[in-house]
Amino acid sequence: MNVCFSDLQDILSEWPSSQLLYANKNDSLLDRICQILSGKDHGVEIFKNDLQPLFRQLLLRESLKNDHRINIRVPAYPPWPTVREWASTGVSAMTIGTDALLLAAEAWHPTWLGGSKSGVFEDAFSEKYVREEGLCPADPFITVATGYKHYFSPGQRESIRAAFLMPPGHTLIVNLPTGTGKSLVGQAPTLVHPQDGNLTLFVVPTVALAIDQARQMGKCFRDSGITNQTWPLAWYGSLPEADRKDIRRRMHEGTQRILFTSPEALTTSLLRTVFDVTRNGMLRYLVIDEAHLVTQWGDEFRPAFQALSGLRNSLLAQVGGDPFRTLLLSATFTTETVETLSVLFGPPDCVQMVSAVHLRPEPQYWVYRASSPTDKEERILEALKHAPRPFILYVTTRNDALMWHRILKDQAGYRRLERFDGTTPNQKREVIIRDWITNKLDGIVATSAFGVGIDKGDVRTIIHATIPETLDRFYQEVGRGGRDGKTSISLLVYDDSDWTIPEGLATPALISNELGFARWRALYDSRASDVHNGFFRVNIEAIRQGLKGSNDENVKWNMRTLLLMSRAGFLELGVEPNTQSSDDQDEFSPSSPLSAMAVVRIRTLRDDHLLLEAWEKVVSPSREKTFKASGRNLKLMHELLNKNGEVAATLADLYRINTPYWSVDVTQVCGGCPCDRFNGKRKDRYHVPVAVPIHNIVQANLVRWKSTFPYVDPRFAMVFYESETPRPSIISFLRWLISECGVQELCADDRSAMVQSSEWYHLYRHSPSGVVIHRNCKQIDEEPCSALARVTYFDNQVNAQDIQQVLLLQRPFHLVLLPYNTPDPNNSLRRLSDIMTNSAHLRQLNEVINQ
Repeated sequence: MNVCFSDLQDILSEWPSSQLLYANKNDSLLDRICQILSGKDHGVEIFKNDLQPLFRQLLLRESLKNDHRINIRVPAYPPWPTVREWASTGVSAMTIGTDALLLAAEAWHPTWLGGSKSGVFEDAFSEKYVREEGLCPADPFITVATGYKHYFSPGQRESIRAAFLMPPGHTLIVNLPTGTGKSLVGQAPTLVHPQDGNLTLFVVPTVALAIDQARQMGKCFRDSGITNQTWPLAWYGSLPEADRKDIRRRMHEGTQRILFTSPEALTTSLLRTVFDVTRNGMLRYLVIDEAHLVTQWGDEFRPAFQALSGLRNSLLAQVGGDPFRTLLLSATFTTETVETLSVLFGPPDCVQMVSAVHLRPEPQYWVYRASSPTDKEERILEALKHAPRPFILYVTTRNDALMWHRILKDQAGYRRLERFDGTTPNQKREVIIRDWITNKLDGIVATSAFGVGIDKGDVRTIIHATIPETLDRFYQEVGRGGRDGKTSISLLVYDDSDWTIPEGLATPALISNELGFARWRALYDSRASDVHNGFFRVNIEAIRQGLKGSNDENVKWNMRTLLLMSRAGFLELGVEPNTQSSDDQDEFSPSSPLSAMAVVRIRTLRDDHLLLEAWEKVVSPSREKTFKASGRNLKLMHELLNKNGEVAATLADLYRINTPYWSVDVTQVCGGCPCDRFNGKRKDRYHVPVAVPIHNIVQANLVRWKSTFPYVDPRFAMVFYESETPRPSIISFLRWLISECGVQELCADDRSAMVQSSEWYHLYRHSPSGVVIHRNCKQIDEEPCSALARVTYFDNQVNAQDIQQVLLLQRPFHLVLLPYNTPDPNNSLRRLSDIMTNSAHLRQLNEVINQ
């Protein structure tokens, strides 16, 4: 049975003789309570510390929903909590008879946080939906492939369209808020083109994300009918050898379709297979999720992540057939990041961006500066007794994760809790993610290794027990909460010692001019004689003067040097397989697997690269830009914490983009922060930003039209049809335009009988690309300029305003179908067909086509 609140009261009245409870999958909170009460031997004694905050959350939710105080009766005997224990979590308990307590939730008014009359965190308990509705109708090719009838937002719509319409070999930067469907942009090609020989490589930063994305994708495959079988869709360090062989076999056969993996695996154990697949023309998309990490420096520098641009360069040189497209996804692009990515994954004129950035409306921000580590610990434990579930407690280091996991287990007594950091074994990660998704866990103590992109919609509380390394990471981690569009809590509790790590990252470990130039000389001197397409091989383990030997740190510094030079326009990178290495190399081995399995190649772009003066002149500005960006990040974090900065304004400042190619403003919204919580200035409403479509797309081939109808200019032509023209005649003409002339855009009134027909809906199936986008002609005045070949269809309801608006559109190919008797919008006494010179009759066109 699906338990509701009244059912729960009945079951509690009969506890422990009540029947086994079944979870309510539509109600995460009741599901959690039922799981505890249904535990073996009625494990309330073991889990009562987990149960108390859940009951408080339930009572507050029901009270806010019903607009009056709600009570619930629970047993008053062991192993249930006592009156005093209930009170410690903000629940009052009144004795009823001899064996029951009547519970009521009380507002929490901590003086150290402040709050309103109704107490702290109220909106998060109410499950108030605060996200603005941005749904828009999905194109038929997407609905049929995914089952989604709507795009999540205009930004997702234009991103998905752009992923299909961009020219092969080009790069698309997708800049959308967390929780607005970025992942589908990279997954859609696999679902729309499920045929053999279409591989998408989906690079993710963490094993947790690879496992979670593979779980979701497997469900999409089954739901869409692509297959009822399952096979491995994620590649990571501890993947069984049998699964590795299966993946390699499927990649060579062209049946893998999509693979989620890490940069480390892609540049080591998968490298040779990926090159084989690319040479055979089966790689269609390279997707890099959380692509802002490609530009990251400091302690988190990952050579394999930074090597992805070089890998792409080498793969493009190996392509058999049309080159693959590259998608770079993130919610937190900054100006410096976008500029760098456009160089690394360019050239810049082959890089486009779809951006529709608004800040997250769900988080309510709370901050407390503790006087000491002990004070911090006490405040966090107090907050967790009163905060809604589920929660993630973020820390920076693995030692802190171990400490807080021990505190919450031993002192707070939480059992439905796990720890997740960089040392968590992969098999354990799979179990944790599965238990997290199925509500078997109420909390996670984690480093940044957990949570990025994991699709858990109902996370209500994010606690930072330290100052995150950067403001960017803080916002990324806050974004794990409220993905379902409902209010979530962000609580940051810190003491002054927590500034050490972020202040250290404000001066990232960038190499000095002298040492950098010395490393470059060593790398250049290590070059091999074999040259491919102007790229020569260098030894990534080359040792600069003054060092005794190489190790993984040496490789990292050499990669830092090459990346700095690449960003500065000194050289291009290439990465390809080492023919002398084995595919069995462990990509997470400490002995520099990149150098063991990959060949790094260089093509110099300047003749003066061996002059220290030139190196300093060009590379120094690039270094300074990185230092400046890091310092700005720290400055904004200081403004947020030390000066009580307004969160929305601070984040908007961080993510505003202003480059010669792109200008992106950020729509501000704030769920409430210390600066504006009670002053009436909170920006709690926002407009859903509209995304501008890309302009550089695959051009329609007009040869067939011009050879068939040389007397009609396709840039704007009217095609008239008789009102009694049967639908098949119109559909037949449209099929020819789509299949032979490259038409990929249809516009019509959504209410017309033609548009509601199955034949119209499935016209995309006749496109060589499998993609036709649909627009509503009632929104013509909102349309941007586009390079798509288009047909606009009007039925008998067409009016003068419709015609005037369509005359303003500019397309390289635009046919307007409308009834023969349509009046001239400038003179209703005559027909439009009598005065239009560049026009034709549908019947005549069909006769020519069908000859």
